[in-house]
Amino acid sequence: MARNPFRKPYVFSKKWAIWSALVIPYTVYTNLTAPGAKSSDAITAVLVACVFFVFVPWAFMRIRRALQGKSPQGKYYYGQDGDVVDGEILNLKLGYWPRVKIQAQLIDGVVEIPTGKIAVSEIKSIKAKDPRSLSVKLPLSIFRLSFVLIYLNSILQPLLLLILFEIPDHVQKLFNGPQTISRDQMYEQLLKMKFFSHFVHSQALLQPFLIVLSIVLIGIILKPFIDKSALVIKTNDGNSLYMPFSTSLNGYIALFVEGKRLKRFIKKVKKAQKRSRKSADE
Repeated sequence: MARNPFRKPYVFSKKWAIWSALVIPYTVYTNLTAPGAKSSDAITAVLVACVFFVFVPWAFMRIRRALQGKSPQGKYYYGQDGDVVDGEILNLKLGYWPRVKIQAQLIDGVVEIPTGKIAVSEIKSIKAKDPRSLSVKLPLSIFRLSFVLIYLNSILQPLLLLILFEIPDHVQKLFNGPQTISRDQMYEQLLKMKFFSHFVHSQALLQPFLIVLSIVLIGIILKPFIDKSALVIKTNDGNSLYMPFSTSLNGYIALFVEGKRLKRFIKKVKKAQKRSRKSADE
């Protein structure tokens, strides 16, 4: 079968039918019972409910599953050869320029990564971590922590100035309200507070913003050289298999997307381990 998750229409889903049966009547009811509502608004309410609460989430789900290599129903994966695979597949990327796709598969109780295959019964542990020794990771962790502290110190100043100075002043001007205290007086009061005086050093917003921007750019440049990650599989006989991968330059994407994929795959492998041990004991 060709790898085309959009070729067939989406099959009937009980969850989707229940969701539509609840959302559409509720939306119509709230629109018709609103003050000044007309009976002709029911058609508009149904269309709005169908588009924003049914079609848009459905399209988002279909696109997300297609990008993950899943079938439209989300039960199967498309392998590299285009065939539908009944199992768990972990799609990651290696490198940055260019980024190369790599894949780990769990099929019929066997974990396959680019460096080899191993049965789940022979796996002692499986983790996603930095494979380097502690003597290398510890100095890098200290450097990363100091880098984060400098970043937080630099970003706290513009945030405080925006919250305490810029936003209230803009709101007062917007509603033509009286200015009870000047910016200079507010700044003097802020410096008298010991906690804030350690972070806010001037009324200028540009300087701390430039420092924060430079720290972010330096972090992006250094990330490929500092951060090293791999899926590490240790076997019962003491050997190890490694599948190196690269997380996104954007830490938030790595946390919510790539991290979620890794946890799901590791969880599936551990479940397969338990089933294998249980069947072996029986």
